[in-house]
Amino acid sequence: MHSNIRTKLIFILFIIFAQSCKNIDFEKNKNIYLQEQVELAIPVWKHINSNKYPLYTLNQNDFTHKIDSIHSIFKDYLKINKENLDKKTFNEETVLIKLAFDRLILEYPELHQRYTGKKIILSDKNQAKLNENLKVFNDEILFSTRELKEYLTSYIRIEANKKLGSGVFSKLDNQQLQADWNVMDKIFTNSKIGDFWKHKYLNYHVNNFGIKNIDKIYSSFMTSCKTTEYKESISKLHNSHKMGRENHIIETYKEIDGFKLDMHLFIPNSEEFKGKRPAIVKFHGGSWSEGKPDWFFSTAESYAKQGWVVAVVEYRIKGRHNTYPFESVKDAKSAMRWIRENAEKHNVDSNKIIATGDSAGGHLSLAITLVENWNESTDNLQINAVPNVIIVNAGVYDLTTRETKWITEHYKNKEIAKEISPNNLLKKSPVKMLLIHGEKDKNCPYETVTYFYNQMKALGNDIELYTVKEAGHFIWYGKHSTEVSKITSEFIRSLNF
Repeated sequence: MHSNIRTKLIFILFIIFAQSCKNIDFEKNKNIYLQEQVELAIPVWKHINSNKYPLYTLNQNDFTHKIDSIHSIFKDYLKINKENLDKKTFNEETVLIKLAFDRLILEYPELHQRYTGKKIILSDKNQAKLNENLKVFNDEILFSTRELKEYLTSYIRIEANKKLGSGVFSKLDNQQLQADWNVMDKIFTNSKIGDFWKHKYLNYHVNNFGIKNIDKIYSSFMTSCKTTEYKESISKLHNSHKMGRENHIIETYKEIDGFKLDMHLFIPNSEEFKGKRPAIVKFHGGSWSEGKPDWFFSTAESYAKQGWVVAVVEYRIKGRHNTYPFESVKDAKSAMRWIRENAEKHNVDSNKIIATGDSAGGHLSLAITLVENWNESTDNLQINAVPNVIIVNAGVYDLTTRETKWITEHYKNKEIAKEISPNNLLKKSPVKMLLIHGEKDKNCPYETVTYFYNQMKALGNDIELYTVKEAGHFIWYGKHSTEVSKITSEFIRSLNF
């Protein structure tokens, strides 16, 4: 009897050992398969990403056929490896491959409209295919995968944009965050997953838009979130931004459509710096879609200590106010007029005002110099909105490109972009200009600034172009920031303001 038990135990141990060896083989096979999938995927996704325009301008049938054909390559390769993979891995890979290619279908209407101007809806077949993915949104096993995260990011954005387009958040601040939040409330039933995504979006918003008028969402998150780590990080971030808004003057320079737009003022010590002071007006970047005045607070404090009045402007942007660059230009001009109108109050020398900004903020510095129309109806047009000097970092000079088509999506006249596009507004100006631009800027190509510079120089303008060698777009921070700061400081000193 003992012999029989011993025999059975040996047999069971053998089975366990054999199964263990089999699992090891499965794990090895899985790693080999995933590596081969990566090698297969790299050139495919590189091709897709570098050919977005010709791909997304196809009609829906041709686009779907092309995507399904590429999808089939990966599905077929998975099937070939089915016997070498454990069931869990095979099932997960089936879902993840589907999500990767379904994301392209999901984004098709949005990108097709952006590139062609034509609004379409997905076919019933394509929509049904996407609806199948709803069941994995709260799957804790797939939760951390790149494919699901990328799909959900696109899904949230697209569904939120539908809500924004319906006008349900009209005239409310932080409209993108509110729409995103609304979508997340509906799709995440798993609290762990919901906490993750809400933390992700709230963290992004505070870092890129600030904390103004987010009290309701912030309080809701702090009350409902069950993940201590997320609550602590958001609380710390929120409090640091709150403190940053407490050490300077904040005044409303304009109220429009229910939005109160702030002017953040950093005033030099009046006992140390007497009389009228020169001013620097700063416009943040962010593609007219995001950004916050807070990005300039430390720089503004530094210049105030040197005797400058520094005004950091909050202006309407797509992500908060659901507006376009045309409204941003109006706000920038209103801000300049407010500064001159309140010059006496804040000891500003109205003849010594520098306007400066990065990227879209650089565009606004150019716009207030060159754009003659696009004034707010409430503005006093007798007050000059043109600065005396502008410093433009990696500015946007051409708003008529494929990438900027979105700014005219609600206008029948697509040529209207030229009215705020610097390269279409060349003229003689009394404004002294310094343009700083990265030689390898892919966001705002270097040739757009050289065209502007050469044409404006030929018209007799007082203009300088400083090229940052080997630099891309974001020259105001990172490894090129010291160089940009140095040339900026030297230029400002040369003004003898």
